[in-house]
Amino acid sequence: MKANIKNDFSLLVAINESKKALNESSISIACLLDDVAVNKNTDINLVELFNLVELQKDIEHIQDQITYLENNFKTIEGIIW
Repeated sequence: MKANIKNDFSLLVAINESKKALNESSISIACLLDDVAVNKNTDINLVELFNLVELQKDIEHIQDQITYLENNFKTIEGIIW
Protein backbone atom coordinates (compact mmCIF):
# COMPACT_ATOMS: atom_id res chain seq x y z
CA MET A 1 0.00 0.00 0.00
CA LYS A 2 2.79 2.46 0.80
CA ALA A 3 4.37 1.89 -2.62
CA ASN A 4 1.08 2.87 -4.29
CA ILE A 5 0.82 6.07 -2.27
CA LYS A 6 4.40 6.92 -3.16
CA ASN A 7 3.74 6.23 -6.86
CA ASP A 8 0.50 8.23 -6.79
CA PHE A 9 2.29 11.18 -5.18
CA SER A 10 5.17 10.95 -7.66
CA LEU A 11 2.69 10.92 -10.51
CA LEU A 12 0.87 13.98 -9.17
CA VAL A 13 4.15 15.86 -8.71
CA ALA A 14 5.29 14.96 -12.25
CA ILE A 15 1.96 16.10 -13.73
CA ASN A 16 2.02 19.35 -11.72
CA GLU A 17 5.59 20.15 -12.74
CA SER A 18 4.74 19.33 -16.36
CA LYS A 19 1.81 21.74 -16.28
CA LYS A 20 4.06 24.48 -14.87
CA ALA A 21 6.65 23.91 -17.60
CA LEU A 22 3.98 23.90 -20.28
CA ASN A 23 2.55 27.17 -18.97
CA GLU A 24 5.99 28.75 -18.90
CA SER A 25 6.57 27.58 -22.48
CA SER A 26 3.28 29.11 -23.54
CA ILE A 27 4.23 32.47 -22.00
CA SER A 28 7.64 32.37 -23.70
CA ILE A 29 6.05 31.61 -27.07
CA ALA A 30 3.60 34.49 -26.62
CA CYS A 31 6.49 36.86 -25.88
CA LEU A 32 8.38 35.56 -28.88
CA LEU A 33 5.42 36.10 -31.18
CA ASP A 34 4.90 39.59 -29.79
CA ASP A 35 8.54 40.47 -30.46
CA VAL A 36 8.31 39.14 -34.01
CA ALA A 37 5.12 41.10 -34.71
CA VAL A 38 6.63 44.35 -33.43
CA ASN A 39 9.94 43.94 -35.25
CA LYS A 40 8.96 42.36 -38.56
CA ASN A 41 8.59 45.67 -40.43
CA THR A 42 11.79 47.35 -39.27
CA ASP A 43 15.14 47.59 -41.01
CA ILE A 44 17.90 45.45 -39.58
CA ASN A 45 20.20 47.54 -37.40
CA LEU A 46 21.93 47.16 -34.06
CA VAL A 47 18.64 47.24 -32.23
CA GLU A 48 17.26 44.53 -34.51
CA LEU A 49 20.38 42.47 -34.00
CA PHE A 50 19.91 42.77 -30.25
CA ASN A 51 16.28 41.73 -30.67
CA LEU A 52 17.35 38.67 -32.61
CA VAL A 53 19.67 37.69 -29.77
CA GLU A 54 16.79 38.08 -27.33
CA LEU A 55 14.56 36.00 -29.60
CA GLN A 56 17.19 33.28 -29.64
CA LYS A 57 17.19 33.27 -25.84
CA ASP A 58 13.39 32.90 -25.85
CA ILE A 59 13.56 30.03 -28.31
CA GLU A 60 16.25 28.30 -26.25
CA HIS A 61 14.11 28.71 -23.14
CA ILE A 62 11.13 27.17 -24.94
CA GLN A 63 13.27 24.26 -25.99
CA ASP A 64 14.48 23.76 -22.40
CA GLN A 65 10.90 23.70 -21.15
CA ILE A 66 9.82 21.25 -23.84
CA THR A 67 12.72 18.96 -22.92
CA TYR A 68 11.66 19.19 -19.28
CA LEU A 69 8.12 18.15 -20.27
CA GLU A 70 9.41 15.25 -22.31
CA ASN A 71 11.47 14.02 -19.37
CA ASN A 72 8.51 14.34 -17.00
CA PHE A 73 6.32 12.34 -19.30
CA LYS A 74 8.97 9.61 -19.36
CA THR A 75 8.77 9.62 -15.56
CA ILE A 76 4.98 9.39 -15.72
CA GLU A 77 5.16 6.50 -18.19
CA GLY A 78 7.61 4.72 -15.89
CA ILE A 79 5.19 5.06 -12.97
CA ILE A 80 2.11 4.04 -14.91
CA TRP A 81 3.61 1.12 -16.77
